[in-house]
Amino acid sequence: MTQMDKFMNSPARRPLATRSPRATRKAAFTLIEVTLALGVTAFCLLAIFGLLPIGLRSNRAAIAQTTANGILSAVAADLRATGPSTTGTTSAQFGIPIPSNPTTGTGAPWYIYFGSDGSSSAPASASPPASASMPDGSPATHRLTVTFPSNPSAPLRAATYANLMVSWPAVSGTANAEGYVTMFVALDRN
Repeated sequence: MTQMDKFMNSPARRPLATRSPRATRKAAFTLIEVTLALGVTAFCLLAIFGLLPIGLRSNRAAIAQTTANGILSAVAADLRATGPSTTGTTSAQFGIPIPSNPTTGTGAPWYIYFGSDGSSSAPASASPPASASMPDGSPATHRLTVTFPSNPSAPLRAATYANLMVSWPAVSGTANAEGYVTMFVALDRN
């Protein structure tokens, strides 16, 4: 076979229908492969975007609960720092009236509202206002409810009990709240 015969019978000289697929195929992705890759990518992105609202809601709830715990700690410290008195006294920072006789307690709750910047609507009020707003006009974010249940133990060295509850948002009661945190405080005021 001569050189010319080899050239004339080479795969490059054959008609397209008779060429082998490997001789004409170039390295590339087919349209089906690209479509499948885009489909998988779109599915993964939809799953991630679907989880974003849940993550944001969890983050907002965690911030609100952390703020509520900080409010409870500050109020409990304020109540503990208030000295004893035979006529009853008011806490220095938040203006919460503390009963003088721990065996009777007070039936009515006291309310204080807190803003997003940590400011309070102190002093405490005996009834919740119709609109929960701060003195500067900004909306309140948390509501503190303080009750003093009775302590039926002997009057000698009886502790004053306090139930503290912070709920959010501030405008809702406990039944309609997104969340709330409670704390029980026993004050040794003797």
